[in-house]
Amino acid sequence: MALSYQQAKLVKGTVPILKEHGEHIATVFYKTMLKDHPELNDYFNSVHMRSGMQPRALTSLILSFAANVSHLSELGTKLERVANKHVSLGIQPDQYEIVGKYLMRALAAVLGAAMTEEVRVAWTKAYWIMANMLMSREVQLYKSFGTWTGWRKFYISGKTPESPENDIISFRLKPLDGTPLADFLPGQYVSIRLRVPGSGYLQSRQYSLSDAPRPDSFRITVKRLLARDDACAYCDGESPAGSLNSGLSGHSRGSSFSTAVASTAKGHYFGSGEDHCSRPQGIVSNLLLDQMQVGDVLELTHPVGEFHLNTSPDHGSMPLVLISAGNGVTPLLSMLNTISEKQLERPVSWIQGSQNTIPFEEHVKGLAKKNPKLRTTFFNTGFGVQDLAESSDSDGFGYYLEWLKPEDMYFGNKSTEYYICGPRRFMLDMASYLSTNGVMPSQVRHELHATGFFELEAPMEANRQKET
Repeated sequence: MALSYQQAKLVKGTVPILKEHGEHIATVFYKTMLKDHPELNDYFNSVHMRSGMQPRALTSLILSFAANVSHLSELGTKLERVANKHVSLGIQPDQYEIVGKYLMRALAAVLGAAMTEEVRVAWTKAYWIMANMLMSREVQLYKSFGTWTGWRKFYISGKTPESPENDIISFRLKPLDGTPLADFLPGQYVSIRLRVPGSGYLQSRQYSLSDAPRPDSFRITVKRLLARDDACAYCDGESPAGSLNSGLSGHSRGSSFSTAVASTAKGHYFGSGEDHCSRPQGIVSNLLLDQMQVGDVLELTHPVGEFHLNTSPDHGSMPLVLISAGNGVTPLLSMLNTISEKQLERPVSWIQGSQNTIPFEEHVKGLAKKNPKLRTTFFNTGFGVQDLAESSDSDGFGYYLEWLKPEDMYFGNKSTEYYICGPRRFMLDMASYLSTNGVMPSQVRHELHATGFFELEAPMEANRQKET
């Protein structure tokens, strides 16, 4: 099933209207769908819905899809991200029917006379092309989980402070049924689901796994999020944030188009799962920190995520550069711990920055003492959120670039792999820095810490032609 030339032209023809009214379309879509299907609220991040992040994320992906409808292969990375997010939340095929119905209604309501019968047919067909692509990939992912289906109960076996202020805590989570855990890919994340008192609905958040795979447990690391009204430099001063995601963090974990039933970002800080810009206190993160104790039970889904380390033997001699800031440390720490156990001969450069406390610094330094192949660089920006919001790239967040040593970056080796995870401006600066130094896009993996953040690759576009 493919769009005809005329149908593709009709879909592309709606791009100018979508640019002008896309967020309105998304808002109408969510309002009408959730009114008729309140059970779907369990899939949404309520903070992102109230702030407008979720509608903006959907708008961004709709625009991206419409603009590339004749070249859907260009959307491969984005669709993989979305499919992974969907399976982390347990999205099922019947929900695509619901979303398609209300998305077409919202398009018709906002486009008005521009939504002719021909346009409606073209957009309906286009939607189902996208939906079928996602459903096909999601079936593959679900099958790869083996006997683990849906939400699984874990209990907290330990809580470990990772900062002097006790505002960063690692949780060790063990399966309640005692069944051994299969290895995940270092860098992947899990969804955690809690019932938030007074909300009426379940709330799910994504947290990067922050340790190497263990047969008996997972580890996540969570940072306290306090209420904040000031603009956020990580979001270019936009308030509320239009960017994150990590995950996380990244971290954005992918904008949801075809189901549109997934909150789309992880927190800026340490896999927090919350947006921190012009927001109330982190609902789920702070609930975990303040209320959940050793022995308490949580629900998790199977680890997923397209941002992960390649641990195959043929990569064992390739230099690896792990670059993180803020909560970006968590997936990269999982990678580093795995390398330290399984690929000790691999040259690794660890570069980590943080606004205040640098979590896991002593742990990483301890690994470096045992492994001469591991180089480490730590830096503290010393900038507050408002300082960063008011600064330029030259005197603000870009400050960390002076800490980077060319010899630690392995620029002369074209097999070097780079993994970058952190806030939006950090990611953009690093992408530009690597591109300037001749690094090819195929050498770089990012964990996108931004909802609907598809422009990250732009700074490296100049090098793309050299590679092809």
